[in-house]
Amino acid sequence: MKKSLTFQYTFHQMAYWATAAGIVSFATAFLLQKGFAASTVGALLATGNLLSCCFQPLLAGWADRMGGNVLKWLTAGLTALSAACFVSIQLLPLPEMAFGLVYLLGVFAFDTMNPLMNALNVSYMTNGYTINYGLSRGLGSLAYAFAALGIGKVMARFGADWMIWISLGLLAINAAMSLSYPSLVTTVSGEKKADECCSVPVFFRRYKWYCVSLLGVMLLGMFHAMTENYLIEIVTPLGGDSGSVGVALFIATAIEAVVLVYFDKLRSKVSDNALLKYAGLSFLLKAVLFLFAKSVTTIYFIQLLQATSYTFLSPTQMYYANNKIHPADMVKGQAFITAAYTLGCAGGNFLGGQLLSYFDLRTMLVAGVVIAAAGTALMARNAVMYTEDGLAVL
Repeated sequence: MKKSLTFQYTFHQMAYWATAAGIVSFATAFLLQKGFAASTVGALLATGNLLSCCFQPLLAGWADRMGGNVLKWLTAGLTALSAACFVSIQLLPLPEMAFGLVYLLGVFAFDTMNPLMNALNVSYMTNGYTINYGLSRGLGSLAYAFAALGIGKVMARFGADWMIWISLGLLAINAAMSLSYPSLVTTVSGEKKADECCSVPVFFRRYKWYCVSLLGVMLLGMFHAMTENYLIEIVTPLGGDSGSVGVALFIATAIEAVVLVYFDKLRSKVSDNALLKYAGLSFLLKAVLFLFAKSVTTIYFIQLLQATSYTFLSPTQMYYANNKIHPADMVKGQAFITAAYTLGCAGGNFLGGQLLSYFDLRTMLVAGVVIAAAGTALMARNAVMYTEDGLAVL
C-alpha cells in the first residue's frame, strides 16, 4: 500500500511559491531600487526567462531518459544553484552588470524548477502514491499571497536587501523538501525507457497539434508577466508603492488559493478546454480594466480576476500536458508547456521594459490588451484539441 505524499508535496509547493513571491514577483522593484534602468531590468528578466525556456526541454529530455529518482535530485541541485547566486550578490562587491547577471542566473535556476515540480507530482502518482494536487497548489498560492504581502511591507520599510535574505531562508526549505521524497523503485529499464522516449525534434513532429496550442499559452503568459512584473510602475502613478504591490499580489493569490483548493472538483464538472477559454477571456478583461484603472483600489478589484485567469490556466496546463503526452515523454511535455508560458514571460518582461523606457505606461497597457486578445482568440480557436491520432474533445 503506497502512502499519500500530499503533506510533503503541499509543503514543497508552499515553500516554492513563497520564494517566487520574493525573487520573481519583486525582481523589478528590487533591481529598480538597486539603480537599474527599467529597460535593463526588462532585458535581464527576459534573458532569464529565455534561458529557462531553452534549458527546460533539454533538462527534461535527460530526465525522461534517466527516470527513477533523478527529479528530486535535479530540483535540489537547482535550488542550491539559485541560493548560491543570491548569497553572492549580497556578500560580494559586484559591479552593476555582474550583479544583474548573477541575479539573472539565480532566477533562471529557480524558474527551471517549475516543470520539475509538476513532473514530480505526475511521477509519484504514476508510481502509486496519492497527491491532492489542487489542495497542494492552492496552499502554495496562499503561501505566495502571505509572502508577497509580508515581503512588500518589509521592502517598503527596511529596504530591498531583506527580500533576498527572506528568500534564501525559503530556498533552504525548498532544498530540504526536494530531498525528502521517498526513493522510487524503477520498473522499466533505462535502456527501454530511452528507446520509448523521443528526442526534442521528434517531439515537435509527434505532438504537432499539442505544440500549436502552446502559442496561446505563450501570449497569455506574456500579458501576465508584463502587468505583474511591472505592477510597481502601474500603481506608482496612482499613488501606490511596493507595499501596494504586496497587497495587490496578496489579493490575487488569496483568491487563487481558494479556487485551487476546489479545482479538482471543478475540473470534474468543466472540461479542460472550457477552463482554458475562460482563462483567456479573464486575462483579456484584466487587460482592459488595467488600461482604464484610476486608483490603487481599482487595481485591487482587478486582482480578483486572478480567480478565473491564471488560476484556471496554471493547473490546467499540467493536466493537459499529462493527457496529451506519452508517459515516456512526460517530463518533456510538462517542460514544453511551462517553457511556452516562460517564453511569454520573457517577451512580456522585455517588451514591458522597452515600452516603459521609450514610450509610456499607457502604451504598455494598450499592448497588453492586444496581446491578451490574441491569446484569448487562440484559446477560443482550440475548442477542439488535436492528438496525433485525430480529433479529441477534452
